[in-house]
Amino acid sequence: MPNHASLLLTVTTIVLYAAVVWVPGGLVAAATGLRGWTLLAVSPLLTYFVAGVAGPWLWKIGIPFTPMTFGVYALAVAAVFLWLRRFSRGAEPVAPWTRRGHVAVALCVSAAFAFGFAVLFGAMGGDLNAIPQDWDAGYHANGIRYIADTGDGSLYGTSRVNWYELPNGLFYPNGYHLVASLVFKLGGASIPAVLNAGTVLMPGLLALSLAALVRHFGGRAVVAGYTAVIAAAATSATYDNLWRGPLLPFTVGLAVTPVLAIVLDRYLRRPGLDTGAVFAACAVGLLAVHSSTLFGGILFVLPLLVQRWWGAWATARRDLVLLLPPMAAGGLVAVPHLFGALSVSGNIALVDWPSTFPVSQAVGSLLTFQHVTAHPQIWLAAALWIGLARFGRLGPLRWLAGPAVLFGAIFVLTASFSQPWVAKATSPWWNDQFRLIALATVPLCVIAGHGLAQVHDLLGSRIRVPLVTSVAALAALVLLSGGLYYRVNETQAHRAYGYTAREDQSYVVTKNEVLAMQRLGDLVKPDERVLNDRNDGSLWMYAVAGVHPVAGHYDGTLEPPDVFTLQAHFREYDTDERVREAVRRLNVSYVLIGRGYVREYNRRATGLRDLGGADFLTKVYENEDAVVYRLVVPKSAVS
Repeated sequence: MPNHASLLLTVTTIVLYAAVVWVPGGLVAAATGLRGWTLLAVSPLLTYFVAGVAGPWLWKIGIPFTPMTFGVYALAVAAVFLWLRRFSRGAEPVAPWTRRGHVAVALCVSAAFAFGFAVLFGAMGGDLNAIPQDWDAGYHANGIRYIADTGDGSLYGTSRVNWYELPNGLFYPNGYHLVASLVFKLGGASIPAVLNAGTVLMPGLLALSLAALVRHFGGRAVVAGYTAVIAAAATSATYDNLWRGPLLPFTVGLAVTPVLAIVLDRYLRRPGLDTGAVFAACAVGLLAVHSSTLFGGILFVLPLLVQRWWGAWATARRDLVLLLPPMAAGGLVAVPHLFGALSVSGNIALVDWPSTFPVSQAVGSLLTFQHVTAHPQIWLAAALWIGLARFGRLGPLRWLAGPAVLFGAIFVLTASFSQPWVAKATSPWWNDQFRLIALATVPLCVIAGHGLAQVHDLLGSRIRVPLVTSVAALAALVLLSGGLYYRVNETQAHRAYGYTAREDQSYVVTKNEVLAMQRLGDLVKPDERVLNDRNDGSLWMYAVAGVHPVAGHYDGTLEPPDVFTLQAHFREYDTDERVREAVRRLNVSYVLIGRGYVREYNRRATGLRDLGGADFLTKVYENEDAVVYRLVVPKSAVS
């Protein structure tokens, strides 16, 4: 890959990614009768459903996951949904918006996509080939490349770059990776560019989902439009999870979580095979993106059911019966995911991040859209407070207070209390404050959008020109917030591409290291591995050049004995038969030594220190940040 993506490559990759996300799911959604805003919002989640189900099931019957097999599978699913539509009982009523209202919301959602792109592309330094520097990015990059190279759509495939010596690999939901692998196969972009093309769409995807949510539940167009803009501006909603990790599957799942409320309500209002199938498919789609996403989605819609059932026990009993068929159908379709999740349950150690916030600060973080930024997003907060003060006017959307309070309370527990039971209760989200405040922020964005709409109404009572009042309220927010906190969001997101936890702000993977990886691509045979330091970012060699590393991720748990031997003792190659045997078994032919580490406390692996004078290595490439050695047989190792 070139070290800087051209404008043409940037545009075509983003457009291709958007097409892959929207078109297949859009065909399925259209086949089942969805139209308008609901179709636009549901389509991405149905794409993840189709890909997330196709990959594991096709692999079980020996068919690789490719653009061709995915396309055939998507058409088959669309045909099934079209057949189910024959049993439809008619279209559900939708609260009318004026044509001007639709246009205004479309402009706001488009602005949200543009704003999210501008923030994230700016954070990348204007280069779609920029490599995210933190922990999770390498895993996702290698997983996408592995699926594209092998066609392995199984739920264990993405782990095999690192845990290749485990007979079955490790379970990891792969809906996100399957879709991204299609973009890589269909386009000419590098894996980092594919990662980033999907990333720049995420704030806009959340804005679209929330606008469609407001539309479905009878909200006003002005609330939907303002909500979309606020969702794109809220740092805690997306950007904080796009530098730390980055948590790409989680953020995709977060962006489409509101869709579950739409399809659930649609099914309960008009029970049928078609609406039930869409509801089941969307639930499985969330599961395919990540297990925690479905769990979060269930909690997100739970207050909707409470509002619907409150004082109406007959409705509750009817709904519970109605929910059984789509749950059963979804469970059958998602059997590989359910068994995979059971295979790792109880085997993953609890994560307990430090709880450093007083309760008052944690609550304040929620009410001021401030988590780890230096200052609160005070003008978004002002809109939220107005929305809370006029909460009664939110109408059918009042249930959104439920997920805001529920996830907000869980966030406060995680941020402020360190008892073991808290870590256990929040384990679906890895006891992670960043994930939980993002889940709470999503419904708060709607309440803030409602608050800004109240300002709009106040201005309208004086100006009486709807277009002027709509623009004036939004313009005031944009101006007062310094361009919707553009600089704050870009600074946060840039931490993924510039530095993360390193005090010296050094890079984990530099452009010079990428050049060394590309050189390895010319040297290394397909069946050979390259010895590397687990913590210096060199694991990216597979995503960048298709070269298999000995250590394929920063996570060293379940490290095989041969890998441990090489990490700890490789420099003793000429004197230690165990090392030579490990080299032979892993078929190691080259060594890559990079610069910088994923964490500031990391140091060079003991077995890879001071290799410059080793007589069993020949230097074949070197630049300022990386050295490539070829392994030769030293005289001392010849018997």
